[in-house]
Amino acid sequence: MTTVVFIHGYNASPEMNWYPEMRRELDNLRIPYRMPALPGGDHPQIREWLKIIDQPVKSIKGDVVLVGHSLGTRAVLLYLERSKKPVKGVLLVSPFSNDLKNAGIRGQGYSDFFEHEIDLSEIKKLSPKFIVMHSKDDQRIPFEQGKEIAEELGADFVVYEDKRHFSRPENHAEVLEQLKKLL
Repeated sequence: MTTVVFIHGYNASPEMNWYPEMRRELDNLRIPYRMPALPGGDHPQIREWLKIIDQPVKSIKGDVVLVGHSLGTRAVLLYLERSKKPVKGVLLVSPFSNDLKNAGIRGQGYSDFFEHEIDLSEIKKLSPKFIVMHSKDDQRIPFEQGKEIAEELGADFVVYEDKRHFSRPENHAEVLEQLKKLL
């Protein structure tokens, strides 16, 4: 059975955005999942996040699908780079590109997430399927960044017109629709 591991974004938690609704849907569908709470608030540290992400992933017997939202998309790619663990699929929601200039977006609040460029050609070898979702009206991470990372990963690129940063509770429906393609 496939287990889904969700990695939330900057200053978020499994109790915010669309995660509570997603939990209800996955429970109803009997799809196993993990949603670790990642620390750091305004100043998250990637080394802490990677240790926490590794715990549920290592404990899963069977296939894994990784889902990252916002800064969590960068954490997913850094996790794959470090662990070199093959996964069944990767879903990136409102992702950053691989551009190191992203380190300064929040006044260096998460600069260690962008210390180096990730070799995406190596990441592509770790999953047979990548999906990137991005909305043209995203007010936090420019749409072009999602388009760029999708191209570099050879991902299916799912474009929305009016979902902003996918932070609203009702956005779970779009995320679940794409997630089902990876299960």
